[in-house]
Amino acid sequence: MGRWLQGLLNSLSYAAEGITYALVSQRNMQVHFGIAFLVMIFCLILDVSRLEIILVFFAIILVITAELLNTAIESIVDMVTDRYHNLAKIAKDTAAAAVLLMAIHAVIVGLLVFYDKLWPIRWRPMSGFSLEWYFVAIVPLVLLYFMIRAMIVKIRGEIREDSRN
Repeated sequence: MGRWLQGLLNSLSYAAEGITYALVSQRNMQVHFGIAFLVMIFCLILDVSRLEIILVFFAIILVITAELLNTAIESIVDMVTDRYHNLAKIAKDTAAAAVLLMAIHAVIVGLLVFYDKLWPIRWRPMSGFSLEWYFVAIVPLVLLYFMIRAMIVKIRGEIREDSRN
């Protein structure tokens, strides 16, 4: 295997470790993943357009990315100081505020996309499944993979906050 490919695989592995760490250690990330899983299942079974799925998926990615950045910022602040410092509080609070704003945005997108599909329920016709819906189906499977991986890691006790370099 070439060095380039090995480097790429290592990068993907590190990224998966970061997602797993956040899922294991951050309750809010677990909530975000659970809701994202359900929302993507709704996208599969309800009569949702391609554009609406793109908007929903983008909102999900924004929330999860903000939560990952929040976790990184909190970890850096905790590494630098274990005492109370007003600047540390500001860093943590503003990172949490970014997650909150993204989550509010995602809720608004979800309401706009799903409102007329849930009241009354409009199911996707079976003839409405084309090739892109199989790609959409991958998203909940990937979310489910990381949720299961995080549960296994948590049960085994493989990740501790002080074990990351």
